[in-house]
Amino acid sequence: MTTRQHLAAAAALAAIALNLAFWCVPLLILVVVRGIAPPARARTQAAGEAIYRYAVVFDDWWLRRVSGAAWHCPDPPPAREAPCIVIANHRSWADVFLIQSALARDGPIVKFLCKRELAWIPILGLIFLAFDFPVVRRGGSRRLPESERRDADRQRVRDACATLRARPAAMLTFVEGTRFTPEKHARAASPYRVLLPPRPGGFAAIAESLDGGDARVVDMTLDYPRTAAFWAFLGGAAGDIEVRACTFPLREVLHAGPRHWLEARWRAKDAALASAVTHSSPTVHGDATNRN
Repeated sequence: MTTRQHLAAAAALAAIALNLAFWCVPLLILVVVRGIAPPARARTQAAGEAIYRYAVVFDDWWLRRVSGAAWHCPDPPPAREAPCIVIANHRSWADVFLIQSALARDGPIVKFLCKRELAWIPILGLIFLAFDFPVVRRGGSRRLPESERRDADRQRVRDACATLRARPAAMLTFVEGTRFTPEKHARAASPYRVLLPPRPGGFAAIAESLDGGDARVVDMTLDYPRTAAFWAFLGGAAGDIEVRACTFPLREVLHAGPRHWLEARWRAKDAALASAVTHSSPTVHGDATNRN
């Protein structure tokens, strides 16, 4: 990266943090109003979604116009009127910005399955609360047996899906469970060339809880031509990123079985990404196979 790109990355990180902090003030007001006057919940949710979209629009503007980041999103995004599950390969912290740009500006806002530890971080905790993000535990605890912890997590997912049906949104899950690195790829003995093996548990729980109506599954593929490093993305040095999406009726996924369907999608995704790497130049190939 050049000096200018490093400076652009630092400026982008500061701008995104300030943007987040700015919108946390009205979000806090909405959360308080919701607690005082539960009948106003629908109106506070609508206002919260508007705040979400304004925040995404600002981040997109800064990254594209100031930092020089470039990415192509699928067109059009899913409609806002029906809930959907979003799955994606996971390369970088930049993935969230790309997925939000592809979906939340004109389609559904994006929610996440969140680790309980993150809920204690002040700004993140407020966001999780304001948008009804399901918070789950990773691993057991001394006070809660593993079986009970899993049951509690499943109930939180069911509650979150009930909210999705009442107020449609997109529930995002990175089914690999962690960001791809060559070390993790080797340690997992992955059968895929450029992906980690998917973990179907969370995806299956969401799919089964959301069964019914016109819910869909959106499979997003994030293809970084140079590097997936977050700092490089912020500085506009990650190349022209391609974001592709395929949409499937949820009933079709459940009929095939979430585990089998997910494995089939992962084979197709891996073949597409591996083909893109193979047809790249030697320099790009080296960068792509060592993405962070």
